[in-house]
Formats: sequence, structure tokens, C-alpha cells
Amino acid sequence: MIHAMRMAACIVGAMVVLLSGAVAQEPAPANASETAPKATTARLIGRVPVLSRKSPAAIKDYGPPPAFKVEPPEAPASVVWVGSGAPALDSAKAEPFRIEQRGFQFRPALAVVQVGTPIVFPNQDALYHSVFSYSPAKRFDLGRFRKGEEPDPVVMDKPGTVQLFCEVHEHMRANLLVVDTPWHAVTDAEGRFAIEGIAPGTHVVHVWLSPKQAVERTVTLQAGQSLEVDWSDLATATGKDVAKDVAK
Repeated sequence: MIHAMRMAACIVGAMVVLLSGAVAQEPAPANASETAPKATTARLIGRVPVLSRKSPAAIKDYGPPPAFKVEPPEAPASVVWVGSGAPALDSAKAEPFRIEQRGFQFRPALAVVQVGTPIVFPNQDALYHSVFSYSPAKRFDLGRFRKGEEPDPVVMDKPGTVQLFCEVHEHMRANLLVVDTPWHAVTDAEGRFAIEGIAPGTHVVHVWLSPKQAVERTVTLQAGQSLEVDWSDLATATGKDVAKDVAK
């Protein structure tokens, strides 16, 4: 009887040891913020100037009755991009960027793409348009085409500013910035911008205000950092640039 009780006690003790070991090996719940990997890229946000622009004169409408009205142009904006020297995109695989002719305006009237991006120019108006550029960065002339006759894409194969015109409607203008970096943005009408996914390091930041005015600044970004800059006085080149960290 005593021997049986001793055997039972040993078995119970062994089970307690085994269970204790199992509990010890079970990982404790961890806080998600502690286990999540740290960000490997940085973000640049802020504000730059936006220059007022005088839109070319345009007649109020085109065509015989019923006339097609000319819609107002888009509000002015600026372009910001970070770094340079990135390889061109494979134009055969890159998603085409659309610049429409709509309301007898180019839309968007200001855009930025990486080198190698194909551009398509769909005509959304009921009358003929044309698209051409004599800019050194890309010279081309698509001739006249009407709605539904979309020309072949034009590949932007080197960096620079490509100024776009319509031979049929002289008031139509647009600027396309072609840059050798994936980190770029068009600001809103107030000059605000945000660029995500930037590799850590020291970079030159390019601020395009007009075809005749651009400014450069240098920033150093750390992994996981969000840097806010106030460069709203760049157009006048007065005052002091302000940069501060903000929460992501």
C-alpha cells in the first residue's frame, strides 16, 4: 500500500515537472510595437513656395454651336524630388502616366515622373487636339488627333523639363518634370508635399518653382525618421530654413 502511494506521488510529481516545463517554453504574448520591425526608410514632408502664373489668354469657347467651353486651368503648384542617379525604369514594364486634354486644358498641367516612364495623351474633348514639345529633354510631335484616337505612348528617356503645347489651341500649356529618382511629388496649391520611402542618408532635395527657377537644399535622413521642413521662403531667398522631426 505504501509502495503504491509512493509510486502515485512520483507520477504526480513527474507530471507537475512536465507541465511546468511546457509552461516555461510557451512564449509570452508580446506587445505588437515591440515585435514590429523598425522602419527602413524615411519620409520628407513640408512646404515650399508656389509661384503665381499668368495663364495664356484663351477664347471662351470653340467650335460651331453648340460651342465647347474652355474650362479654367489648374491652380499653380511646385515639384519636389529627392536625390538623383537612379536607373531608368523599364519602359516596357512601367505603368504609363496619363496627361489628358480635357476642357481644353492639359490635366495635370504639372506632373513629375521617373526617367523611362511612358506618357499617354488621351483626348477627352470632342474637337481635335495636338501635343508637341521642342524641349531638349524630349522633342516630339504627335500631330492632330481626335477623341478615341490615342497616339502611341511617348517614353521620357532623360531627365529635364518637358514643356507641352497644343498646336490647335495655343493657350494650352503644361510642364512635365522627368527626374532620375523614384522619390518625387507635386505640391498642392499651398505648397505642401509629402515624399515616402526615401532611403536613409544625405540627399540633395530639388525644388522646382518654374521653368526658370529651381532651388536645391540638402537633408540627412535616418531610418524611420519623418522630417518636416519649412522652405516657404525659398522664392525670396530670405529668412532661415527650418527643419524639425515630427511623429510618423
